[in-house]
Amino acid sequence: MVIAEKKKTSDLDIIEMSGKHVYSDPKLNTRLDVNGSVYVVKEGEYNTKSGLDYMIVENTKTGEVGMIFQGTQGQKDGGRDIITDATLPGNIPDAQLEAANDAYRAMSKKYHIDYVGGNSLGGGLSNYVASNNDVKSVTYNPAILPDGNYSQKNPDITNYMSEYDPLTLGERSAGYLSRLPGKNVIVNNNMPLFATLVSNHTGYSDPIDIDGEKVLIDADAYLPVGVWSGTILTGGKGHKIDVNPDNMKILADSMVSKMKGQITTAQSHVNHAVDIVEREGSKLDDRRTQLTTSFDDLLGQDAFGKVLTGMAAYEQLREELERINPVGVKTYEAVQRIRMAPVLSDMLDFISMHVFSGILGIAIELPLLVADTISKLDGIILQLNALKKGAIPMLFNGIDNHFLSDGMVTELKEHYKIIDRNKDVLTNQISTFGMQVKYVSQELEKADKLLTAHQKVEQVSAPPVTSNFVLKESEAMKDGMGKKQKLLDENYRKFKKSALSSLDPVIASFGSSLQQLDYMVDDLMDGVGKLRSALSFAHIPFTDIDQNARQALDDAVREIQPYQIALASVKGAVQSLRGGGLNAVLEAYRPYIDTALFDGTQFQNVIALNKASVNIYESSKMVFEDIKYQLSDNKAVAVEALDKLADKVVINLAELIDQLKRGSIDL
Repeated sequence: MVIAEKKKTSDLDIIEMSGKHVYSDPKLNTRLDVNGSVYVVKEGEYNTKSGLDYMIVENTKTGEVGMIFQGTQGQKDGGRDIITDATLPGNIPDAQLEAANDAYRAMSKKYHIDYVGGNSLGGGLSNYVASNNDVKSVTYNPAILPDGNYSQKNPDITNYMSEYDPLTLGERSAGYLSRLPGKNVIVNNNMPLFATLVSNHTGYSDPIDIDGEKVLIDADAYLPVGVWSGTILTGGKGHKIDVNPDNMKILADSMVSKMKGQITTAQSHVNHAVDIVEREGSKLDDRRTQLTTSFDDLLGQDAFGKVLTGMAAYEQLREELERINPVGVKTYEAVQRIRMAPVLSDMLDFISMHVFSGILGIAIELPLLVADTISKLDGIILQLNALKKGAIPMLFNGIDNHFLSDGMVTELKEHYKIIDRNKDVLTNQISTFGMQVKYVSQELEKADKLLTAHQKVEQVSAPPVTSNFVLKESEAMKDGMGKKQKLLDENYRKFKKSALSSLDPVIASFGSSLQQLDYMVDDLMDGVGKLRSALSFAHIPFTDIDQNARQALDDAVREIQPYQIALASVKGAVQSLRGGGLNAVLEAYRPYIDTALFDGTQFQNVIALNKASVNIYESSKMVFEDIKYQLSDNKAVAVEALDKLADKVVINLAELIDQLKRGSIDL
């Protein structure tokens, strides 16, 4: 056994600095208060033209220094560019990755950097740095890296990914997790509401108001943190602590400082959900806003539409595709001048006419293929518009003011009455456990000072016996939402079938055109490269004809290269939607769709409050499982008693979580 480790800079703190503080561009010597620790900003680079923004911070208690990269500007502009990361995977330019690496190495000469961190784009930069240097990386919802070989066993990298983050939902469903180095940890700390779409990614925003109830949506608000380790619990079992007076006091203090407040918050959320069910009754599914079947409104700011097509906004992509046309024209003109220049053509007679004709032929055909590709893109847009009129309404079949029948409302009321009682029993149970831990801790303080720590623990008696804290079983909602859940499932099945049958063919056609365009641009680059190499040997005295020709070809290469990168990114995104990829994306985003179906009803508020409380209870369950593990296999009477009490808390938490889930739709 080991004594609880001395706390260092926690992943929890790095998450908050990555998702919140770095976006405020803190100035030199600014003090950042993070989860009870204080960090001082040593340096900061912000609003740079390259987009490589970061801050250097020092933990005033441990002296550790960290480098936090800034990500997409979600905190600064309302998150307008966040979803683009999911639709253009791996679009971090190599130059920016190398710039981040160079910045890290430069800062490493001034400071001993113990860790790097970041959110979104910043997370991608952080992971790239850690993959190329001996440094720890902690990220929150990171962007994936470009194609390459990355080790998922890298012990220095941990990626915390929110359950409903739009970026990581896109990455996971499209099969891009191999481009995230290190360990990935999915955390249940948010809700599938379009109102929280941006904060689900960055992790931080003001609390949201749900029928007057304030709900925290900060990434680290209710993450399961080990009482003794201070680390985020991920389900595994680490080193066992030494059960001694100091560690018992840590447990006692934790029950008061954090666990009590956390459980009280969950209790408040459940109370409010119960009140809504009781107050609204048969009006629970009445809509206070007009139900819209608009695709854009349903998917919120076109976010899902972007993911559905695997590309950025239509206009942006069209402009990107057409960007090669003027480059092709200039390349054609440059090659024609070389071909028609008498002196140059004589010097290059060893170059096959096939090279010249190949380049010129491609330059002529390129606009035609671009036009065809854009036409295929338009085909996708037409199908999306058809979905608005055809497939989307399928989702709303039976989702009206009579979704919840009188019988269902009666069952919900009965079920939430039981939940109301049980959550109070559980709250009292956890509060009592805290008092029992405090009792043992105080008894240890009174123990004979001459005894060893282990002797003190062995001699302390068990805490006073209390109630058994038995939760009542609910006879209602035995199969959850029952027929109503089946209705949602059937509606979604029909919608998905229609969406796949209409979109799969046009996406495949668009992907094929992109592939042809990619091949053609590669051939153009290859031909220009061969001609440029040949020109390296051409030197015409008393004239700059040869130099101008080389310059023209160099300019063409410089303009074609970024187009190749962008084209590869779009092609990869579209490719990920083929062969079952679109189906995976639709499944990944279903929770957002299901909650949106009840927009404007009080039932959506019940769903949201229910999910918020489940998140807290599940976090608490993981904490108590760790407490039980740490106290297990100890023969001291007091510790054995606490171990059994912790086990009962875990059992009751699991039962209440199950009851809450039965009282809502599946998410």
